[in-house]
Amino acid sequence: MSRWIVLSLSLVVISCASKNPVALGSSNLPPLGGSPNIFKRYSVRNDAEMMDGWSRNFDMSGVSFNEKMTLTLVTRRHVVMASHYRRRPGAKVVFHNRMGKRVERTLVSVFGVVGDVAVGLLDSDVPPDLKIYALPEPRENFSSLKGETAVVTGQNRRIFFHEIDRVSPTVIGFRHPKLAKHGWGKNLVKGDSGNPSFIISGNELVLIETHTSGGGGSGPFYGSPIIQEKLSAAITRSVPGYRLRFKSF
Repeated sequence: MSRWIVLSLSLVVISCASKNPVALGSSNLPPLGGSPNIFKRYSVRNDAEMMDGWSRNFDMSGVSFNEKMTLTLVTRRHVVMASHYRRRPGAKVVFHNRMGKRVERTLVSVFGVVGDVAVGLLDSDVPPDLKIYALPEPRENFSSLKGETAVVTGQNRRIFFHEIDRVSPTVIGFRHPKLAKHGWGKNLVKGDSGNPSFIISGNELVLIETHTSGGGGSGPFYGSPIIQEKLSAAITRSVPGYRLRFKSF
């Protein structure tokens, strides 16, 4: 169940009545009472109606929510997921762009990568209006991330905000912030596995984790050189010509 938690955020331009997405910028969010829902009306078979308000400004078009086993785009043809909670080859993969237009692909194959990371190959490239998420630019030490705000998603197609609690060479963990300001948080539970978490870099969401454990949440850290190397190799083996993208923050 969702609950109000506190965090200090300077993330996005707010317009509670906005019908169109706005670039990430500098303002306080979310407003008290603002819904964490990504969709106002979700449909697997048809176009969706996107939620108005602050959540509209977070580009979740690269996340496939049509099954609880969530998939996240890392190339035009590759998705990552929790290895322990995989979709099977042949499954339909449905995305919705930022205006709610439906896009469908088919999952051709799934490969275990390392730890709780699996990568899936789609039958064809997704269109340019779907978001391909960058991974963190490699660096020696990510300890400075502790205490930073992470954008966390869940199985019910909602956005939450947790704090980064710890970063190891291959795993990142989150905690609920202390109550001082407003924001949405969630105790992650069974069924949330594989949903992605991000950190904001400039105007972009950078993929840092897919859920393995509950509570505040933890999972494989996509800034890990080991995970990045093995994921890149798995992508190349599946079909040549596709590469991960990286972004510093």
